[in-house]
Amino acid sequence: MSLSRRDATNVFPEVACYFLGALLIAFFAVVLLRSEVRAAQSIDALPDMQLWSDIRKDAYLRAIETEDSPVLAVLRAPSLGLSVPVYNSASDLNMDRGAGVIDGMAYPHEPGHIGIAGHRDGYFRILKDVAVGDNLVLDTLNGERHFIVEDLRIIEPDELEYLQDSQDPRLTIVTCYPFYYAGSAPQRFLVRATPAQKPPTTGQSS
Repeated sequence: MSLSRRDATNVFPEVACYFLGALLIAFFAVVLLRSEVRAAQSIDALPDMQLWSDIRKDAYLRAIETEDSPVLAVLRAPSLGLSVPVYNSASDLNMDRGAGVIDGMAYPHEPGHIGIAGHRDGYFRILKDVAVGDNLVLDTLNGERHFIVEDLRIIEPDELEYLQDSQDPRLTIVTCYPFYYAGSAPQRFLVRATPAQKPPTTGQSS
């Protein structure tokens, strides 16, 4: 059965509305799906904050909303599940959102003594469980660098000889101590590491 020109004219608006409605439904479905994916990704991107203080959580969430500084490296401690971005200075902002290179010490991709500082009630609280022999990894601009923890030390804030650059390649991580001290912590906790001869196959050195 064929349609007259008049019948076809009457049917066309109905068909057009049907397809327009279907397109709008598909469009909003895609928008909703993308928003859900972005929300899931933002949640997954957050670090594990189970050990963090409430103050540090709030500071982190505020800090990541600011303009990003370039990340020089990612510091990882596989045995602890630690993975933290390392920025070019140990400013308050950089340590609120990760860790920072101590002024006057080598950058992660440079030779010499690398010094990295971070807050004891944020990323670095897990360092309470670090042990001599643990493997540390720096993912740098020039590739991976592997270190083995050789010494754990508690020092006074004025013992700056432990935080000076040198020709001797090593890595020192520093945070305040005690880890759960109420108020401004009086001491510093050092994790001192030397280059590994070869990348270990597990989170611990052999």
